[in-house]
Amino acid sequence: MKRITAGWMAVGLKPYWSQFEGMRERCEHHHKILTEAFDGEKVELLDAGIVDSEELARETGEKFAAGKVDIVFVQMLTYASSIYIAPVVQNLSVPVILLNVQYKKALDYENVKSIGDWLGEGITCAGVPEATAVLHQMGKQFAVITGHMEADSGVGQEIAQWCKAVSVKKVLASGNLGLLGRPYEGMIDLCVNENRIFHQFGTYVQHLDWREIMAWGQEALEAAVLKQRQLTERIFELDGSASKEDLEYIARTAAGLEKMAEKYRLHSYALHYEFDAPEDQLNLVAALNPAMTLLMTEGMSSAPEGDIRAAIAMVILKALAGPAMTAELYSMDFCEDVCLVGHSGACDGNLSKEKAVLKMSVLHGKAGKGYVTQFFPEPGPVTMLALTETKEGGFKLVAAEGMGVPGPVLKLGDTNLRVKFPIGLEAFMERWCMEGPTHHGVLARGHHAGALCKVAKVLGTELAVVSSMEEKSV
Repeated sequence: MKRITAGWMAVGLKPYWSQFEGMRERCEHHHKILTEAFDGEKVELLDAGIVDSEELARETGEKFAAGKVDIVFVQMLTYASSIYIAPVVQNLSVPVILLNVQYKKALDYENVKSIGDWLGEGITCAGVPEATAVLHQMGKQFAVITGHMEADSGVGQEIAQWCKAVSVKKVLASGNLGLLGRPYEGMIDLCVNENRIFHQFGTYVQHLDWREIMAWGQEALEAAVLKQRQLTERIFELDGSASKEDLEYIARTAAGLEKMAEKYRLHSYALHYEFDAPEDQLNLVAALNPAMTLLMTEGMSSAPEGDIRAAIAMVILKALAGPAMTAELYSMDFCEDVCLVGHSGACDGNLSKEKAVLKMSVLHGKAGKGYVTQFFPEPGPVTMLALTETKEGGFKLVAAEGMGVPGPVLKLGDTNLRVKFPIGLEAFMERWCMEGPTHHGVLARGHHAGALCKVAKVLGTELAVVSSMEEKSV
């Protein structure tokens, strides 16, 4: 997760402080408690404290603008006028999250002896509708988190998801995508308008040259090559089918790809090769799958067949979930009501429960030679994600939650996992396909539909969740 800067403030009504003794001190205590919900390693907080005047709101807005905040969190401590919020966000174009988080689950009705007790403990919700009305009229992007501070893990999770969503946007907007080759010929669903990609996500598509990778690999420092060689031995089962020279070339290719990523500030690669070429280029093509696997294991995102949208989907899902793999619908098992999901080529080594298979093979549908790299993902909760386009020219995320389950998989050299979806195989297939998700998706551990809802809002895309673990099989 890329570290973000969050504007952090609370609001309260200034007249209350003189009317009710000790109320401001209680509110400051509540603000301190909720501050601890933020992960300091991932979020830099610009804490404005309690904003209780229009003048202080304007000062806070200037502070947040100068600090280039990525998001603003507003804690509703008690009732507060909306003029304490509007000037803060007036000149900011970032999400505004109102924390309607009460100090207690419920008031101790018998011991609420004064209006101050009520206002200081159980009226955070009073100002929220007023604030949302103003934010709505201002055209601001906003959301509300509702909960309490008594061991309510849901509040912390919601805050973390919003921070991750903003981090996704920051990753996409601060880096580029390296296109090596072109989309697979005839797969016109993979074609993109690069201007729209830049406008929507801030990602520039950097067109790369094969010769530059070879040059970087040849010039790579021995320490960089050694690092990749050691990683190769850690994640692959080496049975002797790959020679020492082949392994050295794979490591050098990975080192070259790594240097290229640094040069062009790449957060992802989309690659495709399908040509007759001189021997040196064919050697490079052969090394790309295992070499890119090494980079993916270290955090890079990548998609095969020149699929730019799938590479962006992987950036999104890796930011939320960590390790991820390219995924297409592989085969249907109606006997067990599961779908085999997987893909040939590079994969994130951190997904595998055992060392991966590495062997020279024919790459189906592609000219030249290459290595297959089959990994063995752990069963457990998974989320599948695809990025597609609408007929209006906008972007849409398509997501599905399921469970990776034990059982036989194909051992042809391609990574694949048995996935059971809560709505059943047939319903999943039909719902997924009806959303027009394109050929490739991405699969990662965990259930992330809730976080993806926030990502879609931050990125300004549609989201279709076709299978949620909250649904029952039909």
